[in-house]
Amino acid sequence: MLNSKKGSAGESGGQPREVFMKILIVDDEMAALTKMKVLLGAFGDCTLCTGAQQALQMCAKAIQASKPFDLITIDIHLGHADGNDLLESINELEIKEHAAPAKKIMVTASGTKENLVKAYAKGCDGFIVKPVQRDALEQKMLAMGFVKKSA
Repeated sequence: MLNSKKGSAGESGGQPREVFMKILIVDDEMAALTKMKVLLGAFGDCTLCTGAQQALQMCAKAIQASKPFDLITIDIHLGHADGNDLLESINELEIKEHAAPAKKIMVTASGTKENLVKAYAKGCDGFIVKPVQRDALEQKMLAMGFVKKSA
């Protein structure tokens, strides 16, 4: 699946170069994962993950393979884990490995001011409240500089 998020005039007559956009979706609820995959599939390739430890391992593997994720969405409440702690761990991993930081959007059913402040303090780039609405998510994605892949 292609996305023209990163375009540069190349040898193909000055046309933007299409590249893969890698998206990691982290949520402990299968219905939420499926919905986010449908909504974000228009922007790139989605990988689904149900746990914090697994997500951190997937990020480390992607960084080591020089194919880091461009976007990571993280549910704040991940069963026995805290999504804000995962956010902080991913940010620390990116710094330690000198990797280009992925954009990170926190997702929650509890859109309290406290959750919002804590998520931004831990380094998120965006915050969205469940149930996630297509228009709100697309607006956030476009504001963050992401472009829908060509049909």
